[in-house]
Amino acid sequence: MEILKAILLGFIQGVTEFLPISSSGHLSVFQHFFGTVGSDSSLLFTVLLHMGTLLAVFFVYYKTIWGLIVEAFRLIKDIFTGKFKWKEMNENRRMLFMF
Repeated sequence: MEILKAILLGFIQGVTEFLPISSSGHLSVFQHFFGTVGSDSSLLFTVLLHMGTLLAVFFVYYKTIWGLIVEAFRLIKDIFTGKFKWKEMNENRRMLFMF
């Protein structure tokens, strides 16, 4: 794949991923216009674009994600030791219950 096409598809993925529209659909449409639909490399590139987006989200929200993971283990510990109280929950524990 040419570098300009890859940059353009990466830009389209970045712009459309967090909007209430289909980023995969837009990638498919633009790959159709570029004539790369149906090849194994276009599927691999699409998967890599989505993995890059996931990695970027983890990079930006790593503190929140790590706090939720730690709080999940603390919640399990509090439940089994009998120290769990509904009224004394912090914001991470409340967020866990919202899942």
